[in-house]
Amino acid sequence: MDFKAQTLFNNLTLSAHSNPKSDAIIFYENKISYEELFTHVNKIAGFLNVKLKISRGDRIAIIMQNCPQFIISYYAILGVNCVIVPVNPMLQVDEISFILRDSNIKAIFAASDILNTVDTALEKINCISIPIISINYLDYIKKRFNVKLPKEFKNKCNNKNNIRKKKWKDIVESKALNFHHDNKPDEVCIIPYTSGSTGIPKGCIHTHKTVNAVINAYAKWLPIPKKSRVLTTLPLFHVTGMQNSMNVPIFNGNTIVLMTRWDIDTALFYIKKYRIKSWRSITASIIDLVGEFKPLKHNIASLISVGGGGASMPNSIALKLKKLTNLDYIEAYGLTETMAPTHINPPHKTKLGSIGIPIFNVDARIIDIDKNIELGVNQVGELIISSPQLFLGYLNDQNNNKYFISLDNKNFFKTGDLAYFDKDGYFFVVDRLKRMINSSGYKIWPAEIEKILHNFEGIKEVCVIGVPDLRSGQKVKAIIVPENSHSEKKIINLKQWCSSRMAKYKIPKIFEIRKSLPKNKMGKIMWREVK
Repeated sequence: MDFKAQTLFNNLTLSAHSNPKSDAIIFYENKISYEELFTHVNKIAGFLNVKLKISRGDRIAIIMQNCPQFIISYYAILGVNCVIVPVNPMLQVDEISFILRDSNIKAIFAASDILNTVDTALEKINCISIPIISINYLDYIKKRFNVKLPKEFKNKCNNKNNIRKKKWKDIVESKALNFHHDNKPDEVCIIPYTSGSTGIPKGCIHTHKTVNAVINAYAKWLPIPKKSRVLTTLPLFHVTGMQNSMNVPIFNGNTIVLMTRWDIDTALFYIKKYRIKSWRSITASIIDLVGEFKPLKHNIASLISVGGGGASMPNSIALKLKKLTNLDYIEAYGLTETMAPTHINPPHKTKLGSIGIPIFNVDARIIDIDKNIELGVNQVGELIISSPQLFLGYLNDQNNNKYFISLDNKNFFKTGDLAYFDKDGYFFVVDRLKRMINSSGYKIWPAEIEKILHNFEGIKEVCVIGVPDLRSGQKVKAIIVPENSHSEKKIINLKQWCSSRMAKYKIPKIFEIRKSLPKNKMGKIMWREVK
């Protein structure tokens, strides 16, 4: 089948018709079949169409943690030819209000525990008439089980009397209403926002075709057996989790074993009980896995694929994972602008520390950061990408052209990431362009130094920054959070250790111990706020 002629809603329709009785979702041991999933999607879509009179192309926000309602509302919005705006539920009022106003939201699906925040955000932008469909995480919990529930489940539904609020449960228990799906692949279907770690969040305009390009490529690059179970722990509001842990499994007809929030005990319980085949996660979760695994209690032998991206995997952790599972950690690279991965390590031939090679139909190149000319093997420059999954541009941005460059009659997106490729065609991300430190004319990449420092026993977290220096312009400073069992005295004696592992000009001139580092809502260290 030609994915270019399909919409995301078609993906679900085909899987539901092919596997109606198969489990689509397992949510804290409560099972939802593809037939039930599709029925609830249709009920929510009909409600949007008939009761809320949602029009083609309207933008509808989803503000909740991982739960069946996220998946159902996602595909229901697509079903009525509308546009999804996923919003991180951990954002605060000002951040949410900006996204709702910028995207011109017409309706909202929101979890009960954050309704007050959503109400305040709407009041701030004078949009109190926007209808809200409220969901309760317990709505799909029908039986008791052996794992603890996240704290969000304990928050009761906001019972504030408001005619614009509709309860999810009332909708799915009512009669199905009519709607018609006739969207085309080139039409806009989702506008995810960047994290805002490098400035104001920007909405990335994606079509069914750009999203499906990733889904199809990913399914072929890292195939797993039909009807396999996939552990979903990454947040679905973020493009990485959305694609590899929701859209790809639904396209394949797999079972999504869904966790609302990360919990290592629950994850290990699920991997053993449901014989999980595939898991995509972040480095911190893998560290939890190798640290908490107990051979007499846990069984992770069913895993055939483990991987992730976003932060480099320390060698020591990758080796421990290999020893436990005999699996290589498959690193990947992607952006909100490319709807997740453009690069993935080939599963049969990985290179630790590399983001892999460009996946199907991705043209990735390295250009000089000053001259915009193409560079060759092992030369560090800015990574640029031309691919089928490339977004159409930023919403409401009149200067979209500045983010692109034309080469060989192709339109390339300038990622802002510094990288290089080796003689085998594997790419390595060095750092963000804006993080580069210039010391006495030497270009220094903080991420490179952080990666080396992570190999020093006793370091839990580290952030390297440049600080002003009269003589050299900038000097390197390393801020370190030690593990609890290691003394500051041991950590601070690092210069000699560094001298045999990096060039002299790269060795931090200042080492500082702190109890914590500032992080954004996705758990990434906010280096701009570190001083």
